[in-house]
Amino acid sequence: MKKFRYPPLAYPEKVNALLAALWFMLICLVMYFMVSRYVMFSHFADPADLVGRDVDIRRMWLAGLRYDARVCAIMLLPPFILGVILCAGQTSWRLFLRLGRLMFALAALAAALFSIGNYYYYQTYHNFIDIFVFGFLGEDQAAVLGNIWDDYPVIRIGVALALLTGLPAWLAGRILRSPLADQRENLRRINSGYGRRSRWPGGNVGRLRFWLCLLLSGALFFLIARGGFDTFPLGRNAARVSSIGILNKLTPNGLITFHWARQDYDLEASFRQVSAGEGKELLRAAGLPALLERTPRNARLEAARPNVVLALMESFGANMLALDQPPQNDLLGALRPHFQSDFLFQRFLPEGNGTAPSLAALFFLSPVQNISHSVAQNSPLARTPFRVYREAGYRTVFIYPGNMMWRNLAGYLPLQGVDHFYDENELIALYPEAARDRAAWGVPDEYAYRLAQKLLAERGPGDKPVFIGILTTTNHPPYQVPSTYSPAPVELTEAAAARMLDDAGQNRLMLRTFQYSADALGRFLDWLKASRAGANTLVAATGDHQMRRMQVGAASEQALDTGVPFYLYVPKLVLDSAAWRFEAERPGSHKDILPTLYALSLSGAEYLALGGRNLLAERDDAARAFGYNERMWIDGRGAYVYGGKGLVYEWSGEGPLLVKPEGERVDDRARMDAYPQLLRWQINARVSGQDDLLGLAAE
Repeated sequence: MKKFRYPPLAYPEKVNALLAALWFMLICLVMYFMVSRYVMFSHFADPADLVGRDVDIRRMWLAGLRYDARVCAIMLLPPFILGVILCAGQTSWRLFLRLGRLMFALAALAAALFSIGNYYYYQTYHNFIDIFVFGFLGEDQAAVLGNIWDDYPVIRIGVALALLTGLPAWLAGRILRSPLADQRENLRRINSGYGRRSRWPGGNVGRLRFWLCLLLSGALFFLIARGGFDTFPLGRNAARVSSIGILNKLTPNGLITFHWARQDYDLEASFRQVSAGEGKELLRAAGLPALLERTPRNARLEAARPNVVLALMESFGANMLALDQPPQNDLLGALRPHFQSDFLFQRFLPEGNGTAPSLAALFFLSPVQNISHSVAQNSPLARTPFRVYREAGYRTVFIYPGNMMWRNLAGYLPLQGVDHFYDENELIALYPEAARDRAAWGVPDEYAYRLAQKLLAERGPGDKPVFIGILTTTNHPPYQVPSTYSPAPVELTEAAAARMLDDAGQNRLMLRTFQYSADALGRFLDWLKASRAGANTLVAATGDHQMRRMQVGAASEQALDTGVPFYLYVPKLVLDSAAWRFEAERPGSHKDILPTLYALSLSGAEYLALGGRNLLAERDDAARAFGYNERMWIDGRGAYVYGGKGLVYEWSGEGPLLVKPEGERVDDRARMDAYPQLLRWQINARVSGQDDLLGLAAE
């Protein structure tokens, strides 16, 4: 009788090696995320805010471990399933040795990349990876790559990624090949232990032990990939572990927050038909009577409609303005006397936390930042600010010292009511010297203001009034001031050094660039107030988002870290045309800018308010007396952080945006949650051509 010959490598040996490699990789990948979280916790969390928060910190680590284990197990499920299948044959096993190493390397690369990336993303944007990361898809890719090279240690990151990818994948491959290391010994064990009637070491007991181990490992892997025994898989809600915002932001890892951001991005890219009933319910829940409003009749405005200039300034954040200490650290330059003599609202928020979302919210009334290059890019929107002013008899202009191909603005702006737009190409043609100081994102801001100055100066007595929108660019990395600019004194004070994250030389350059951007606006205002146009021109200016590359000093500064100023110049002739009242402490946000400008420039004009109101109204509108940002809500009481524990942080009284570090239970959270849903509802209605629904009133 022919003796039975067993394969040179037994199935149990290969499966055992596979399981050992998988568990080794799981531990390594989880450690990447845990170490990243520890480094971020050490660098970004203020110890003063964490006193007495031991329970919250433990919850952060436990929930974070669950997130880490979940994403790592999901990444390792494909090699697990494929390995178990390919273990059955010798040829297929050798194929898996190659595929397995590749899959392990990709998993290690993903874990390392998102661990490092999450650190730098939080350092820059003060948040875990969110939908804003996809904003880079619409940017000038060469400029973005140039910024990354200038601002981050790319070479060191590349070396770290190579080591963190290659080393665990190589070790896991060694573990997979370990049954082949001594094939002769394996064959001896197989022949002596299996016998002629059994293919399994130890007979039936060995077989049972093997299958039990395999099934338990498989079940445990799937359980880890699910995130636990809860009814639903581990999701976003588990990230809310504390009233301390940074603990919530450090809980999920970079890979799972990227997945959430991708889901949000996919949702944002689609639009749908809406119903009147849904709109009425959202209005009621948000505490708003209606979406449409109308400015009062004003005979003096009808007789002499003022020009309007609205500047959205790059990174003009309250967090940087808090470091203004003249004369040694002058961050305003020529803008300072105008800040002191005109209207300035500092308890104020941008709607977005990036240029694109704030641009879309302010000029298109859209909570969808990518709308200009989305499926709706060819859809004219009703009641944009440009349309409101055009229908009131204005000439509408948009000036951007960058390139209008950014986010398809060249194609999108004319659809939304812009008569003429100008970008760096027109500015260089008008002012050839601008090309000398052209940077990655365009020509210096001063040339945008020079063009606005030209348009205002050339307007004759019988010409239409002009509405000019401006988006500035200079205060953006890589920070660079024009060669002709002579900065006022800037100094890296103790307060500035404690907040700014780059080296001393780069920080001083950031201070000078911020000052230049403010100074350019100030010089435009100097000219305007001394000119004939100044008596009949409104100027509004605000920031698009916080200043980047700065850290939050304490929990009391969470609103300061998000806020931007709102500056408003109103000539006396216009101001005297109606009753008004200035209260600097009125809370507001980008939603309030256009309603304020409409009230000061248009008579009997209907507009889409979206909860905005005239900040200079004689009596403030209590229903609309709040400010909204994607991450935060402010009102007369304090600041509420979306994604937190449902607490409001009351104003401390020590500064317009400083809050008490301890939160109190909020009583109108449902209203705060309904408002962003209402914003989404109205953009769906406008994109879908259901403009008639905008006139709904709350039930």
